[in-house]
Amino acid sequence: MEKRRAVNRTTLTRMGVLVILVSIFIACPSWGAEWPKQVTVISPAPGASVHMVQVGVGQVVQKYTPIEDWIVQPLGGPKLWLPLMAQGKADFANHNAADILNAFLGRGLYSKMGPQNVRTVAAGHDYMFMFWTIESTGIRSINDLKGKVVYNKFKANPMFDEMSKHQLGSAGLTVKDLKASMAFPNIKEGIRDLVEGRVGAVLYPVVPTFVMQVNEAKGECLFVQLTKTQAEYVVGKMEGYFIQDIAANDPRFRNKSPVPNAIGYQNAMFTSAKADPDVVYGVVKAIFDHTDEFAGTHPAAKYWSLKHRPVANAVPYHEGSIRYFKEKGLWTKEAQAYQDKMLKKQGALLKK
Repeated sequence: MEKRRAVNRTTLTRMGVLVILVSIFIACPSWGAEWPKQVTVISPAPGASVHMVQVGVGQVVQKYTPIEDWIVQPLGGPKLWLPLMAQGKADFANHNAADILNAFLGRGLYSKMGPQNVRTVAAGHDYMFMFWTIESTGIRSINDLKGKVVYNKFKANPMFDEMSKHQLGSAGLTVKDLKASMAFPNIKEGIRDLVEGRVGAVLYPVVPTFVMQVNEAKGECLFVQLTKTQAEYVVGKMEGYFIQDIAANDPRFRNKSPVPNAIGYQNAMFTSAKADPDVVYGVVKAIFDHTDEFAGTHPAAKYWSLKHRPVANAVPYHEGSIRYFKEKGLWTKEAQAYQDKMLKKQGALLKK
């Protein structure tokens, strides 16, 4: 009898250990990929919304994946980081989804580079992309930019040239109608020169931190407004952009006054098409399963959420991302049809 009880106790103990081990196995993800310990993530200048969101995202990536160092590296535009990504020297980058569509197809100002082998990881917050100014310049409409000194070019970033061209074009102007069309190294220097009167306007995606600086220095940061017809002209020329009416005091932009007919785009994260699907899946899962853990890092961070638009029709998605969004029921027939169409379109361009 005692021997039988001892056997039963041993069996129960073994079963208990087995249950614990099974529970641990189920609770912990199985990392089958060759996970890098360190990844490089390209961003615009420190202080920009994208940079701050990426830093917040890194908190959950490092917590819920084997990646130990999520290094956010300010670099510049896609003409710099796309070649680095192709060489395996950059792992992820955030940028304007509409602009990277041009790079994916090797068109417009990316034509000399040719179609790029890049994929979307996920899409997040929205931007408005406008000319900034202040009251003392007298600039209120696009027409008022004629004869003014303007910052409208940014290092290795073709989207500035294209946006400038089409916003000016909506009023029948070209860069030749400006007194000076100038390049600037970062938004910090751009707004300093705006506040100090050296330029009349600065073209840049609207960053709340710097808008607040202009508000404090000059009372209000104004945005050069477009009419409905002008805005429709711009988005008609620029695939992937959209028109939005921004209410006053939007926390994403810190604008004191409403901005009707604002030109908007969605920011997205990109990687190489050759990136390991398991790594991409794990990064996407870390971000969207734990949005609440980094949503407070910046007003734009909460839009990196399954409740916003994580799947946007621009650059085709990486297979690791598609796997995750299928699990969440967000990868639709329409998304797959668009994916197939764009990959076929790029394939035809590569054969030329």
